[in-house]
Amino acid sequence: MDSQTQSPMMFDVQTWVNDGSPIPEWVRSHMTGEICSNGTFMMGTPVGSARVHVGNVVVGHLGEAWARAPEEVPELVAGFTTCDSRGVTSIGPGKATQFGSKGKRKRGGERKMPFRPPHGIMPSIEWVHLEDLSVDPSYQRSIDNEGSRRLIASIAANFDWRLCSPLIVSRRSDGKKVIIDGQHRWAAATRRGDLLQLPCCLFSYESPEEEARMFIVANRVRKPMNRLDDFYAALAAADEDALEIRRLVTEAGLSVARSTSSVSWKPGEIAFTASIATAIRRHGDAVVSASLTSLAEAYPDQSLIHGASVFGALVKLFSNPPEDFDPDCLVPAMRRFDMAGLTEIVKDQKGGESRALALHLALVETMAEMQNETLAA
Repeated sequence: MDSQTQSPMMFDVQTWVNDGSPIPEWVRSHMTGEICSNGTFMMGTPVGSARVHVGNVVVGHLGEAWARAPEEVPELVAGFTTCDSRGVTSIGPGKATQFGSKGKRKRGGERKMPFRPPHGIMPSIEWVHLEDLSVDPSYQRSIDNEGSRRLIASIAANFDWRLCSPLIVSRRSDGKKVIIDGQHRWAAATRRGDLLQLPCCLFSYESPEEEARMFIVANRVRKPMNRLDDFYAALAAADEDALEIRRLVTEAGLSVARSTSSVSWKPGEIAFTASIATAIRRHGDAVVSASLTSLAEAYPDQSLIHGASVFGALVKLFSNPPEDFDPDCLVPAMRRFDMAGLTEIVKDQKGGESRALALHLALVETMAEMQNETLAA
């Protein structure tokens, strides 16, 4: 929908809604790419490139264009009115550059910007009610652990507005407001009961996958993520390596845990995603699949507290099997060691490689003993 507004206090303001209607020429003149299959497109604005989502309003003024959510348009237009009524206004004390005007040209050519244009659309800053906020567990880190519980309790007990920076929140097309960064502050405020709203920086993303990618970027540059948080975020972002790991784990009859604490693991849950990724790169998915399947068949009802070491031993076995290796003998040999027995084998070993090697030797010896028993019978 295209419309044009005139006011004695400002120059023409044009608006167009990205609702499937024909794109007017004044909007096309600012487009920097083709229309995507989801109806979005990139557009040049005074603050850099911006993606115009379905439902966004493109506002034209003084030959430039902005992309805004519908509810943000009145404030933008009001800003035009104020600036137009004031005439020429300096940006700061002693500055000759003026709002809405080009920067001064240097002799011999136009001034070059020292930075690339910023990515994304400028966010809105809003106070949001706690009950209107949520998290997406597909990529958001789990707070069901002792460390997070202590942090939430500490924030709740010592809540200080001076330390409460705005939460990073995604405003989804269905109206949901999903927390990307700040769920501990949100959980602490909810726990208190006397805080009804929190300041939020609301962004528009193309999809939950893009949210997940922003979550990874935000957390990797700030503090290290544990391996499972990293894996699930990569999975939500449709990372090919993470998807391959999930496929192999699921086909073996196992699942990836959400917590790194082994006391919370259920039978069949594993946490050694980094070891799986390394094994895939070194030996291929056939070796990894055989190792995971053997682990699942040998210990279907036990918490796999030594799963990483057993997996490492199995990878060694399948990638470089002994001459008399009988795969049918492997799982029965593994079942001669329960988790307590495995603990005895690895208790004096230092490091994952040493533990995997100790279990590998124990399995090879046990399978040899079983073969001898069979021959003697």
